[in-house]
Amino acid sequence: MFCKDCGNPVEDGAKYCRACGSAIATPEVHTQMSGTPRKPDEGIIENFFKLHGRLNRKRFIKRSFALAGLAFPCFFLLFAVLDDTKPFEVLSMVTAFVFQIANYCIAARRLEDMGHGPGAARLILIVGIISLPIDDEHVLRILSYVQSGFWFYCAVKKGTAGKNQYGEDPLQQGASS
Repeated sequence: MFCKDCGNPVEDGAKYCRACGSAIATPEVHTQMSGTPRKPDEGIIENFFKLHGRLNRKRFIKRSFALAGLAFPCFFLLFAVLDDTKPFEVLSMVTAFVFQIANYCIAARRLEDMGHGPGAARLILIVGIISLPIDDEHVLRILSYVQSGFWFYCAVKKGTAGKNQYGEDPLQQGASS
């Protein structure tokens, strides 16, 4: 922690800066609508498979890239081990389904931050699941454009400022990282 006036490092729990003597502001504990202190997302389930709660743009983008970064090695490993066999097809569809569910969960939370219900995320989930067994290259290209446009919308559109029906503003809760 650093002093807001002089920029020198300050020990945790200090009430005054030793260098300039200015008072150190103590961080406020933010609460959710229920009145319980906000707990940051921890672990895979909280980060990727939690359906409710607001998710800001930065966390949405980070989690999207994390999912993509995990998906590529998973599919590469499946292909390297099983080659192009029937078990590869089955396991790759199961793996794609798991990643599609994780994408749905973070999209639903992002939509809640923008003040929308998770209905649009359900639509994208359905489109993604329907596209798993499709072999037509043109249909897959169109579906990927739709999903990419939806992702771009979620990544760029600013969330609702302040409290909304889905909870406190994640930026005001210190959840920007």
